[in-house]
Order: sequence, then structure tokens, then C-alpha cells
Amino acid sequence: MTHPKRLMLVDINILGIGSMRQWAYSDRTFAGNATGAIHGTLDKLFALTSEFGDHVPVVLWDDRCRWREQILPTYKRHRWETPEQQAFLRSYLAQAQIVRQLIGELGLLQLSCPDFEADDLAGIICRDVDPEWEVVLATSDTDWYQAIRRNVTWFSPGSGKRITVDDLGNTELIKEGPFHSTDHYVNSKALAGDSSDGIPGVAGVGLKTAAKIIREHGSVEELWAQHNAGVPIKGVARQRAAGPDTREIYHRNLRLIDWRRAPPLPADYELQLNPGDRAAYRRTCEAWGLVEHADAPEATACLAQDTADAGMVVGRILAAASRRRA
Repeated sequence: MTHPKRLMLVDINILGIGSMRQWAYSDRTFAGNATGAIHGTLDKLFALTSEFGDHVPVVLWDDRCRWREQILPTYKRHRWETPEQQAFLRSYLAQAQIVRQLIGELGLLQLSCPDFEADDLAGIICRDVDPEWEVVLATSDTDWYQAIRRNVTWFSPGSGKRITVDDLGNTELIKEGPFHSTDHYVNSKALAGDSSDGIPGVAGVGLKTAAKIIREHGSVEELWAQHNAGVPIKGVARQRAAGPDTREIYHRNLRLIDWRRAPPLPADYELQLNPGDRAAYRRTCEAWGLVEHADAPEATACLAQDTADAGMVVGRILAAASRRRA
């Protein structure tokens, strides 16, 4: 490759849905159609490709995760219950189709898979990519901390915060910590639950408390062993975490939260690499009133060979992950 071996995995729905909630984009329309998510996604994507110009972007799309819903029927349901929430979702999905078209016309890599979230796809790539490759996770979703490694850095497009593996123990950057590893983080979340995803945890145990309990006892299993052995457990939160009635909650939550426990990747994933067509991109921008975006920054024009090489690397990772399903 002409450039160093570097990928940027972009959590694209975070960019678009977040934009629809920002005043700068929330009221944007063209010909009676909402366009705030399109404007915001392009603005943020172009900022990312400028910030990380030597990284090949891979845009990751979410699908509805029915296998998680089978484990917990209320998974994320609270987000789309009211008529207003449902209208918001319909508007976003309509705009997301235009975003997907535009990204294809820019010649950027896109990845999606039925029943899999962008989180799961990022996890597969980060676990299996050669450590020589540097990876940036472009997302504000802290669930993605679990993918951090020596060669993988988390970056928030909104705040500019960066988290490396050495930062997991830094409570100035991660106030719920300190965490001594990504496993510590995942296990703490399984104990505490995740209200943003509608995942209940042990009553009265938040993420910071869960992290502290695991630090003090070494692991959740060791806490249980002490409880089973009759060792006095001090503190209401610790007693609840140690009790036998909470163990099913913890194990269920691990299945939901720990990406390594996702089912093997099915064969119908879609890794899109279009050659790019700047003229078609400009026509789509004009059709949707995106005049200010019609001339995409040069930072999005990765050399075709770099993108193709990165696509081959990601493609091999996905193919191997899919074969494990067979």
C-alpha cells in the first residue's frame, strides 16, 4: 500500500442519528423531505477523513439485531415506542438510504450484515486484523471500548476524545473506571446493565460500583465463590451482586454485551466497494439540495489501490469469520 496500514471503522448511524438531534441539522429539509441526517453525516464523515487522512475508512451499518431480541425481548425497544420516536426512525432510515448511495458514489468501503450491529462487525475486524494494522474506532458509543487493543484506538467524533488501551485506567477520561482491561470493562457492564440499550443489571449496581466490586474481588465468579463459601459480603450492592438470584442476569447480559459471544457471522454479509463516481455523487447532492457537499474534500478520495487493498484485508477477515459458522 502507498499509505501505512491503517483503517478507520466508522459507526455511521451514530453520526446520522446524532445529527438529527442537533439544532444545526434537526430542521434541515429540501423539497419537503428531511435532510438533516444527510447533511450532518457528510459533515462529520468529511471531518473524520480529514482528521485521519492516512486511514482507509470502512463505514459500518447497523441492522436490527433479532438474536439479541430473542435473548431479551425488550432490547432497545424503549428507543422506538412512541409515535414520535417511530416517526424519527422512519425519517432517519429514509435519509440513511441516500447516505448509503452517496458513500458508494464516493468509492468508500461499506459493510453491513443482517441481524448484526455495527458493534459486532467492528469486533470481528478488530479481533482478527493483523496487529500491524492501526485501527481507529470512530464512534461515541462506549460499548466499543471493548474492541480497544494496542493497535486499536477509540475516537469520539463529537468530543474529540481518544481512548487507548493505556487509558482504560484513567478516570479523568473514563469516569466509571478505573478498568484494568477490556474484560474488566465488559464484565462490569454485564453486572451493571446498560440502560441506553434497555439491558437491566443488578439492582442498585451502577457501572462504577460494578468495576469496584470486580477490582476488589478479582472477578464476579470469585465474589460468588466467596458468597458460596460463607464469607461475609459487606455492603448492599456487593450482597446483591453476590446473590444467586442475580447470576442469571449477569450471564444473560454477557451474551448481550460481550461481542465475542455473538453468533458466527452469516454468509450474507455485504462488503461494498464501488469504484466511485464523483459525477454521480454531485448529481445526487444536487437532487437533494446538498450543494455545499457537492465538491467532496480531497481527503475522501483515498487512492483506489489503498481502498482496494484494505477491502481485501477486511474481506479475508469476514470470510474466515463466516466459515466458522459452517
